[in-house]
Amino acid sequence: MSSKELTQVKFRLNAEELEVWQQKANERNMTLPKFSKQIVNQVITQGKLKQPKINQEQGAEVITHLAKLGGNINQIAKWCNMNKINATSTQIERLEYNLERVQKELELIWQQLK
Repeated sequence: MSSKELTQVKFRLNAEELEVWQQKANERNMTLPKFSKQIVNQVITQGKLKQPKINQEQGAEVITHLAKLGGNINQIAKWCNMNKINATSTQIERLEYNLERVQKELELIWQQLK
């Protein structure tokens, strides 16, 4: 790409963000696009960009674990809906055990993300 070729970069702001960004741009007598570009350039050049807490491979692993837990939760919910009237105390104890396991797995995933 030559230095004369330009590429347009787009991103979205919600109404609240737009209002704040527009106000900040106006305070500096700048257009919103020029203000946005300046802010991004400052973050890149001054190194204030936060590193992700996990890398892409770890993120994929977390997503896989969450998907499996989601499946387990769906199975538990389906069982509860089918057996809500006639569940035995043993079945309820097993259900509590399974829910505790799901909760522990979620806590482990959460610890990875902190």
